[in-house]
Formats: sequence, structure tokens, C-alpha cells
Amino acid sequence: MKNDLKKKQYKIKPASSNFFAILRIFFIPVLWIKYRFKFEYETSKGIKCPCVILANHQTSFDQFAVGIGFKFGINYIASDSIFRHGLQSWLMKILAHPIPFSKGSTDASAIIKMFDVIKQGGCVGMFVSGNRSFFGDECTLKPGIGKLVKKMGVPVILVKMRGGFNTKPRWKSKPNKGDMRAEVSRVIPPEELKTLSADQLDEIIMSGLYFNEFEWNASEQIEFRGKHKAEFLERVLFYCPECKSIECLSSKGNEFFCKSCGMRVKINAAGFFEKVNNAANCPDTILEWSKIQLEYIKNINFDFYIDKPLLSDKDIRLSNAIRSKKDLLLGKGVMEMYGNKIRICGHDFPVEKIKDISIQSYNRLMIYTDDGEYTVDMAKCGNAVKYMICAYHLKNISQNIENGHYGY
Repeated sequence: MKNDLKKKQYKIKPASSNFFAILRIFFIPVLWIKYRFKFEYETSKGIKCPCVILANHQTSFDQFAVGIGFKFGINYIASDSIFRHGLQSWLMKILAHPIPFSKGSTDASAIIKMFDVIKQGGCVGMFVSGNRSFFGDECTLKPGIGKLVKKMGVPVILVKMRGGFNTKPRWKSKPNKGDMRAEVSRVIPPEELKTLSADQLDEIIMSGLYFNEFEWNASEQIEFRGKHKAEFLERVLFYCPECKSIECLSSKGNEFFCKSCGMRVKINAAGFFEKVNNAANCPDTILEWSKIQLEYIKNINFDFYIDKPLLSDKDIRLSNAIRSKKDLLLGKGVMEMYGNKIRICGHDFPVEKIKDISIQSYNRLMIYTDDGEYTVDMAKCGNAVKYMICAYHLKNISQNIENGHYGY
């Protein structure tokens, strides 16, 4: 009896194909008008359920962009934070049946629900990095994907998105207009899955979905039109290559600049930086800039920052996140990064007790510990990336990992 109750608890219905058909009628013209997005439908002809769809992740509307390319419903794996929005979350659960997943743990319930959907002849959809691109390339592949899809034993569909990063960068609210596309890049049938090891599948999935926006557009030279291409770029870039200061960068329109030394660059129509003033050491792309700032963090001696903060931000809100419920506000105030902890609104989060740390939306920091899940809402121009990188760097040091994960 207990086992039967447990199975009912985890049971989830396949997403409604009729509901997704209605979504396609609405989203095909909307995505084209707003983002110039088109799915290459000839690449998805003949694909049927049950199957698993894996895609790279560039924008906040990727689930709709992928969904319009197939004639059936898709049960997407979704962060459990989206289930804390009242009526909106309730409607989503009833109509689309997303599978909630907690980033702070190996969520066994989510895996069981995936298999339930497949057994019922449905389709599971995953963005395998679990993270939208911060800097123009695909984020790190989640470990164990190959092993998981091999056990499912159904066709694996790889969908590659391109042009999304320049169309709707993660840090900005206003989109650019250019050329955004999605296509099925590969289908791995069950017969082939049986012949491949989990590690081989990981490699095939990684190479099949990896995408570098700047390498692609260096040759394509597609123009992305917009008057605010650098808007809020300081949400992801925090280090000035000229004066080596942090927390002094700002943006306006298409220009990105340092308030300390006067460094100034602008983003051109193809998404590359053009040097305007005092920018000799500035790279040509956001991706290369991210590598420079990562090296800067890796070379900091954090022992000097045990009793004084390296980083500090004001206007912070700290809340306790509870699945399927609204966040519980714990305090407002300052966030500081020390050499062994993050102090937020008077609450200390020792780095060794942080299981996972990630970013949602523009600059909302999610912290997962054994004591619970916490959300940190920053000011409008706040940079959560620097805290995420520092925390992962300190964890890597404590575990003697030389080239570890940094949250992206």
C-alpha cells in the first residue's frame, strides 16, 4: 500500500498536445514579430513521442521557441522556483505539467516523474546546462545526462538554438531584432543508444548542443538592431581590464564604461565591442571579457578578506524559498563577500555549507544549503555573477580542484 501511494505521489501526466497546438498558433507569429525567431520545421518532420528533447539555452522564452517545432506536448524540467507564483504557477501546472527540479540537490522525485512521462508515451524536454547563457556560449553540461537518457531508451532529439544571445541577452530587458533560429541538429535512435556508453553520450550531447554566438556571427555578420544593446551589462561584467577595479562599470544605450578610469566601449550591430576611449586592454567580446574577470578572481588572495569584505552591495532582500509557496522575507540590507563566507542582511552563509549557488532571471541569487533554499534579490543594476564566481572558486580551492565549475 505504501509503495502504491508513493507512485501516485510522483505520477505526472504527459503535457497536452492540444494545449501545445494552441500555444503554437499564438507563439509562432509573436516570436517572429518580437524576436525574428523561426524554427526550421523540416528538421523536426516525422519525430514522434515518446522521446527526450535536449536543447541549449539562450533566452527566457526558449521553452516556447523549442515547443513550436513539434506537434506534441512537452513536459519541461523546470526550476522549482517557478512554482511559487500563485495563480500563474497553478495554471502552468494544470496545462503544461512541468516537472519541478531543485538545483540544490539530486532530485529523485524529478527523475521518477521523467520516467513516468516516458512510460505514458510522452516527451520530456530539458535544457541540459540548466542555465541560460551568461556570456554567449553554452553553460556547462549537467553531469549524468548521458546515463539518464540511456536508461530511458527512447529517441534523443538534440535542438540547437542560435542568435538568441544577441537577440535577448540575459542581462537586458529590451530585445534586439536580428535573426534567431532553432533546428534539430541530431536524432539519436534507441538502437544507437544501446551501443554507446554514458560517457560517450555525454560527449555527443555536449558537442551536439555547444554553441558559441561570437564564433558563429564572426562569419555570419548578422545585424542585431537595437538602441540599448549594452543595457545593464554591468549585471554580468564587473571587472575593468584597464584600471583593474571592480564594481565601477556602468552602461547607457549601446555603450559600456568604467566610472573610475574612463574606459569606454560600445556594442556594434554584430554584437562585438568597438573601442571608444581608453580601452586598449578591452577584448572584442563579452565572452573573452568574462574569462579575464574570472582569472582576476582566481588570482585574489582571499585570506586577506576574512575580516573585511572583498565585495559589497546595498539594497538587498534576503528571503527563505519554500517550494510551491511564496518566499518568506528574512531581511533587507547589505550583502558582503568575505574570504570564507557571504554575509547577507546580517545572516552568514559559510562557503563550505553552500551546496549550490545559481542565478535566476537578471540578478536574483539562489543559495542552497542543508538548512534550506534562499533567494537574494539585488538592486536593479546589481551584479550577482561576482558572488557566484567567488563562492564556487572558494569551494574549488577547499576541494583542491584546479579548473572547477563556476556556476556557468
